[in-house]
Amino acid sequence: MRTKEEYYECTLINRKVANDPGLTACSCRRKYCEWHGKCRECVAIHRYHGDHIPTCLQPMLNDKLKELVTVGELCAMAKEKTPEEYRHYVRKRDNDDE
Repeated sequence: MRTKEEYYECTLINRKVANDPGLTACSCRRKYCEWHGKCRECVAIHRYHGDHIPTCLQPMLNDKLKELVTVGELCAMAKEKTPEEYRHYVRKRDNDDE
């Protein structure tokens, strides 16, 4: 277990990370997503629905899962992505309703 001092040092590092715009910018590849750049809202929505994690976190998790899946002699299949045109459709419908 970490000591109090080690925990404190880790907290200082985390504060620097949280204040670094280069590390806190939205890394999601879904540029047309309504919640792009609104990471807190995005995570809240994904937590509410509970069916998958935000796109920006998927590569990290998938890399870890691939190793685990092979140990269990299983195979992992990627979930079908929502087409980008659906996001454009939402914007169009929103504009039509105004």
